[in-house]
Amino acid sequence: MKGFSAGTRTRDDSSTLYRIFRAIRGNLETLFRYRKIIISTTRVEFKKRFAGSLFGSFWIVLQPVLFLAIYLFVYLFVFRVRFPGYGQLDYVVFVFSGLVPYIAFMETLGMATASIKRDIHLVRNVMLPVDLVPARVVLMTIVTEFVGLAMIVGLSVLNGTISANLLFLPLALLLQVLFLLGLSTAFSAMGVFVPDLNYFVNLMVLLLLFVSPIAFRPDMVPEGMRFVVDFNPIYYMAEIFRFSLIDGYEMPPRIWIVAVVGSLVFYVLGCIFFRRFRKVLVDYE
Repeated sequence: MKGFSAGTRTRDDSSTLYRIFRAIRGNLETLFRYRKIIISTTRVEFKKRFAGSLFGSFWIVLQPVLFLAIYLFVYLFVFRVRFPGYGQLDYVVFVFSGLVPYIAFMETLGMATASIKRDIHLVRNVMLPVDLVPARVVLMTIVTEFVGLAMIVGLSVLNGTISANLLFLPLALLLQVLFLLGLSTAFSAMGVFVPDLNYFVNLMVLLLLFVSPIAFRPDMVPEGMRFVVDFNPIYYMAEIFRFSLIDGYEMPPRIWIVAVVGSLVFYVLGCIFFRRFRKVLVDYE
């Protein structure tokens, strides 16, 4: 009996690993095969997104600037938050470096939950494979984020605090893409089956805005409440971006470890979940 149980467990383990491998390989192969379609449809989506608006594509710049202005007003002038050794421009860069990945997180979840329902006509007409819908959401988010990152680099140059760790920024972006892609694939599929998911997501994103260490340092959180930071994915994304963008920014090495492992886990789970329900997404009413 022991031998039989061990053999069954081994087969189950190998079967699970094989399913994980197939889910990841299938996702990557689809993204590579239809990369031109993703790029072209993303361009169209950007044009539709700003069509008819007064400021047009300038909203890509205006949105993070408005977020930053509100944050700075509350924390810099109302709460009078001050960091030892930080000037006002230093604090602006600190806040902006955490705010930009948060906005990417917010936009990804906000668009992903309704993405398949919104583009179902394209999917059913075989114009857009359903696997590409969540990937296109992430691509739109990252393109928008590049504008915010360029603004942070510009502020760092102006402040004379540009960091040599900027070489780590591509790695931070790669980890963020994997993390967001995992979220987008999972939430886009769940959004088809759970009509109220968008309301829950909006509430969750709003709460994370206030409890994430964007305008305050993690060490300012009382010890008894540190779990709010430790289990907050925004914390790890903000930290690796700050390490890459702020000269001399000190960050524990475990942050990189958690960011790498967490991004891979979210991506794998998203791929598996999406593959599990992929065949019923298109025909679900």
